[in-house]
Parts: sequence; structure tokens; C-alpha cells
Amino acid sequence: MSEYDRPTAKGGIDGGDEAGRGAPDDVAPAARKGSNSISGGQFGNVVMADIVHGGVTVNHGGGDAPSDLADPVIASVQLRPGGTLADLVVDADPPRVMVPSGTIHVITLEARTNRAVVLDAARPVVLARRPPRPACLVTRIGAKIEPRRFITDFDVRVPQLQAQGADFPFSISAADVEQFWFEPIARTHEISWQLELDWTCAGRRGTTVINNNGEPFEVYPVAALYDGREPSILHSGCDLHHARGCPSLFLKESGAPTSLWTSATSSSLPSYPAVGGPLAADAATAPPNRFEDDDPEDLRRHILALHADFAVSDPELPASWPDYRKLASLVRILFNRPDHRSHASQEFRALLVQVLRYLYVSGQHEPGVALARTAGAAWSETLGEDHPDTLAVANRLAGCLVGLRKYAEARDSFADLLPRCERTLGWEDPLTLTVAGNLCGCLSALGAHEEARQRCEDVLRRSRLVLGPDDPRTLRAAASLASFLRRLGDHEAALDVLEDTLLRYRRVLGEDHPDTLHAKRDLVALLRELGEDGRAQAVVGDQPAGP
Repeated sequence: MSEYDRPTAKGGIDGGDEAGRGAPDDVAPAARKGSNSISGGQFGNVVMADIVHGGVTVNHGGGDAPSDLADPVIASVQLRPGGTLADLVVDADPPRVMVPSGTIHVITLEARTNRAVVLDAARPVVLARRPPRPACLVTRIGAKIEPRRFITDFDVRVPQLQAQGADFPFSISAADVEQFWFEPIARTHEISWQLELDWTCAGRRGTTVINNNGEPFEVYPVAALYDGREPSILHSGCDLHHARGCPSLFLKESGAPTSLWTSATSSSLPSYPAVGGPLAADAATAPPNRFEDDDPEDLRRHILALHADFAVSDPELPASWPDYRKLASLVRILFNRPDHRSHASQEFRALLVQVLRYLYVSGQHEPGVALARTAGAAWSETLGEDHPDTLAVANRLAGCLVGLRKYAEARDSFADLLPRCERTLGWEDPLTLTVAGNLCGCLSALGAHEEARQRCEDVLRRSRLVLGPDDPRTLRAAASLASFLRRLGDHEAALDVLEDTLLRYRRVLGEDHPDTLHAKRDLVALLRELGEDGRAQAVVGDQPAGP
């Protein structure tokens, strides 16, 4: 009963005016807004609980508008970290912040009306499921959370609210609000969802939809970023710091916020982040408006079609990296699916080797290792351990291990791979020569410079014979040899090799190719070590060399 419907001390119903006050002579009692009256006499505004003659009008003093009773519930949503305060950025196009699974949704419910609103039930409704995309997860600080009120497991087909204490029904009014702690759990899929709240008020029944400013709530399955204790294919490789190529860095470059939380020590709760706007995901990566996953074969065909439209397809060239980043994200989504047959197409296998090369040269070594391990295990089982594509992906795996500075593991991988390549492909095959050259690099990184030099001289001789002196793979072997000679202190021999290599790089690949620029930097550094500053400046192009 509201304050307007309280019985008075005289046993009547208080109409909101002072008890006993009569109507002015020039205003009919029934015309008084919000008053109670009896027609046919001057009885004032108090209705007595006795025999009444005449029509009785009882007006509610609160003056509820029809719209208030039609939609009597006001809902606001704020976020509180779950067991750990973490930042999560999904590799959408463009990247965007998402809510990680387990984040507490603090839902505060108030009534628009002074009448009591009975909350009969609430149910979470899944609007869409989609396979999880790659993401960056950086833990900021641990946080101890009070017991949750409600939990929903979105992995089940029909999610249910699970009360962790008192359960529905509840009631609210303008002076009596309720606050619910709701914890959405997702382990396998990204979920778009909303909450539907059934209520009863003033004899009416209805449902209020609680969502994110008209858009669905979203939750990301953090568990998908891990395969046991190891990072999964979807993990960006970030830990306490961001790895190269992670979506958080791209989002930061755009000037957009990269965190749900204002600070690690903030006592205030952030409102639920708005969906859409300039950072809304495009159609290629947006959640589908359906429950079922996309067919993996459809996604595979989509990936191949995207690659066919690349303006620049060489992953060595940074100009191709924006397109490869989008493609690599889709490839990682596909390979994370247990029903994906990654060996089904030779064209797709060749594309994967290109994607792994992109991940290596762009510095995304952790995702490269996870993707190469998964593909290598699947291809070994379906194609055979010594199939050319299995050997190619093993080479890419070891290369990404080098990028992570796991030189001993990479050396062992290359040492195991080399005789398999020679046996299956022959010593003159480009992949065999590449693996042999990569093994030299690992040996030098581990301090075996002389063994690396000897092996590299043999690789260079064979590359010149088979591939030709101007083939980019031959030139890479020559650049490696110059590096080993320099580490051994044979600067003059290194200088001869580098000058010849840079000249050929410029002629074959052009001045701006990454390999040309790398050889140029090495030559300039070596000339300055030798005190040849004038020649170094001539190579740089700052000024002509002296006499």
C-alpha cells in the first residue's frame, strides 16, 4: 500500500489533502483533481467506512501516468570485475573491447510508479552465438568479489538463471529498489544476450527487456584463449605486456579506450559500454543473428576468396599486413574449431604457410607457434610426417620459436627436420635449403658461430647452384653468412659479402624491400665499426662518400 492509500485515524482513506478540509465554494468536489468525494451533498474529501448514499469517486493521489504503469521498471547496468580485473580486446575489424566471461553485471531495478511492482521472474535470452575470435587478454590486478546473486551458463542450450541466494519473486517501488548481481558464463562461444524481466503491477502483467542501450549484451569466453595451461590459437601472446600485433595496440592507435575499467583501483563501477558507433565490427566479423555456428567449409571458402583479392600477396611486404591481419584472424577462428579439417585443400594448406610467414615477419610469434603446432599435428596424422606441406609447416613452427628466442628448441626442430626434407624433397629443393639456412641461424644464436659459418657456406654454394645468385633465398643465405663472419671478427670478408648482397637486393627486390633495408642497415653498421663513416653515409644516402 502506498503513502496515498494509507487508512486515516478516522477509518477512511486519506485522499492526499489535509483531513477535514472542505472544497472552496466555487469548485465542485468531484472536480477537484486527486480528491475523493460523494455526489449529492457537501461532504468534503473524506470517504467514511459506513453506509454511503450516492456515487463514490476515489482518486489515487500519486497521479501515475499510463506510460508509467505500462512500463513500470527502470533498469540500469554497471560492471564489476569477476575474480580477476583484466582488459580484453577482440581482434574484430576494427578491434574493440568486449566483456570477459565472469564479469559481474550489477543490475539495479527501480519503479517508475509509487505502486508496488512485483518482479515475477527473469530469464536470459541468447540472441546469437558465434565462434570466438582472437583476443588480447591482459590481467591487471586480482579482485576479491562478494558472493554472486545469480549465475547463467550460456554454454547450455536453454540458459537459466541460477540463484545463489534468494530467488524470484521480488518487489520494488519508488522508495524500495532491488539490485541483482548477475554473472554470465561462456566457455566456448561469444554470446549476444539480453535479460527479460516479467512483472506485475496494478493488475497488469508485462515484460521489460534489459539490454545494452538497445543493443544486446555481449560476453567473450576467456576459456577459449587457453588450451589447458598453454595459450590457444586465439590468444594474442600478451601477458603482463602487449605482444606485437595484438588488437589492443591497434585499438590504442585509434585513440579509443582499451579497457572497461577507468583504473585498477577505481571504487566506482563503469556503466555498460555502448555498442556500435565508429568502432562497430563490420559484416565479416560481426556476430551472426542466429544460433548455429557458420559452416567451417563456408568460412574456408571465404578465407580463400579474401586472399585471392589481395592487392599485395607477399607477406614479406608490410603493405600486405593489414589484409593478412584480417585473414589471419579468420584462419585462427577456423583452426580453433574442433570440426575443422585443415588438410582438406592443398590451396588452403599453401595459404596457411603464407599466414604463418606473415605472423613471423610481423612479430606475432606466440600465435604463430600455436597455429603451427595445431596444423602440424593435424597434417602429420592425415598427410604423414614427411608430406611436403607437413614439412613446410614444421619449418614455420621452428621459425616462430626463433622469434620467441627459444633457440635450443628451434635448433632441435630444424636439426630433426633437415634430414627429413633431404630424404623426401632432395638437397636441392628450396625448402631443404631454407631449413638448412635456418639451422645455421639457430647455431649462431646459441654461440656456435664457426659451425654456423661452415654450414652456411655450403648452403650458399648450393643455393647459387640451384636457385641462382640473384634468387632472394640465395641472397638471404649470403646475408646470414656475412652476419656469421662479422661475429667471428672477419670484418673484411663480411664487408665483401654484404656489399655484393646489397647490390643484388637493390636490383632484384628494389630499394624499399624489407630484405634490402635490412642488408643496408647491416652494411652501414659494419662500415661504422671499421671507421668508414664516409662510406657508411654514402650507403645511407645522407651525403656522397669522400675521395
